[in-house]
Amino acid sequence: MTNKDRILSALSHASLCDDCLSAVSGVEPRQQVYSICTGLHANKLIHRHHGKCDHCRKAKLTNSMLNNQRPHDEVAVAALPSITPTKDSRPWYWEGNVQARVVSYLAKTRYAIRSVSDTASREAGKDIVAVGPDGHELWVSVKGYPESSGNVRARQWFSAAIFDLLLYRGQDPKARLAMALPAGFVTYSNLLPRIVWLKQDMQFQVFWVSEDGSVGVE
Repeated sequence: MTNKDRILSALSHASLCDDCLSAVSGVEPRQQVYSICTGLHANKLIHRHHGKCDHCRKAKLTNSMLNNQRPHDEVAVAALPSITPTKDSRPWYWEGNVQARVVSYLAKTRYAIRSVSDTASREAGKDIVAVGPDGHELWVSVKGYPESSGNVRARQWFSAAIFDLLLYRGQDPKARLAMALPAGFVTYSNLLPRIVWLKQDMQFQVFWVSEDGSVGVE
């Protein structure tokens, strides 16, 4: 069962906030729940709205199935395990957090999110596939910043993102390409100008995700 399946299964019993949904479904960290639910909402598979969570009873951003597809009753809610929501300990520049910010940005700019890979489990495939308002697909390779061996490993991750884009271009010359990186790290900001010729030839974008959650496009 994929993380998306676990989330949909949990929502078949109750309307849940991201914290409770993470604990009930077993999908961690919580930011991964945010990323998947944002994609499901953008594709009109679930409803994501401000309301009361059926489990913690707090007024928060909650997720629920559309068209009353879940048995919303006390028996179903009582069947949920007892949980204590925990705060995500991952840094803001972790790959999953960068991915979630870009997914949210794309959804807000009228992109339909077609797929979002599970970065926590290193799921194979494109990190983000979205369809723009004009109908063109966008394929995004997402990288975070390493917590150890920063400069050396960051160069490797940057090279891996470029290799992803090369493979993407070979798969579909018409697809629009992008990489997503956390902003503010010298290694990445120094490497990008050195491949400006490739960026111009391949015509890919770069999404820079800042610590405050904002996304810049280059």
